Amino acid sequence: MLEATDKLSIRELSFQDDSFDIQSLGNYNLYLSIGQDGLEICVIDTVSNRCLFLEHYSFYVSLSHDQLTSHLNWIYDNHLFLKAYRWNQIKIAHRGKAFTLVPKALFDEDEAVQYLKHLTDVRIDQTICYSYIESIDAMNVFLVEKELIEWFEQIYTSSPKLTFVHQTAGLIEGLQAQKRKNLGELSNIYLHIEPSYLILTIFKERNLEFCNVFPFSTEQDFLYYVLLVIDELRYFPDKIMAELSGGIEKDYGIYRLLDKYIQQVDISLDHQAMPWVTFGPKFEKAPLYQYFDLFSLHI
Repeated sequence: MLEATDKLSIRELSFQDDSFDIQSLGNYNLYLSIGQDGLEICVIDTVSNRCLFLEHYSFYVSLSHDQLTSHLNWIYDNHLFLKAYRWNQIKIAHRGKAFTLVPKALFDEDEAVQYLKHLTDVRIDQTICYSYIESIDAMNVFLVEKELIEWFEQIYTSSPKLTFVHQTAGLIEGLQAQKRKNLGELSNIYLHIEPSYLILTIFKERNLEFCNVFPFSTEQDFLYYVLLVIDELRYFPDKIMAELSGGIEKDYGIYRLLDKYIQQVDISLDHQAMPWVTFGPKFEKAPLYQYFDLFSLHI
């Protein structure tokens, strides 16, 4: 469902449920996932937990911060309802690479900058944000550009329920809440794939053991990071099941490469794995597993 929008982006897909009613936004939650490579939009009815709208804009190139807000202006100016503010809740997931997890019992708001300093330089044009991830009882500390926060706050100035989280927050909550399979002796690893990076997450007996972001530009880079983490944590490739979500298909080179080294590789985080949201007939052809992290913001 590719549709060119302008010189900077393409609309990858757009699905809308027949029951979507623009007069009922007060009953709906708006979920956005934003990064320098694209914008994803989801609307879920809080009464029925039914997904009513899904849309994805992919940027041709990685946009600078100035380009990003400028292009968001273009998308919003040409959208039917994004500028509306009468939502029940607005939650924005930031797709940045710098984040860290701190046990809630040890978290100190005044030390937030120190948690990130060993990962990256904290610039004056960035804001340190944090949110609570209930399923692991931890605070997720991350960076967002001030310009981006101010842009959204200006758009939704009349909405008191605007919150920012990191992309990993929804992903972790979703992986904890999903309907898991009986894997026998196999151990699960979860790979969420974006155009320029991978989020690798591992749980051990429902406790988070590992979660990190790895940038990659080649299939070999991707495989290297996966095998490195497996080795460091003393897992064995022939005892692993890798469940994939995000921008991946079974005919992609990354999938075929993983399949050579990992015992079992699967794309299975679809609607059956997400009991917290339902989908109508209009979404039958939607690649729902690609937006697992986005739908998980509803938890």
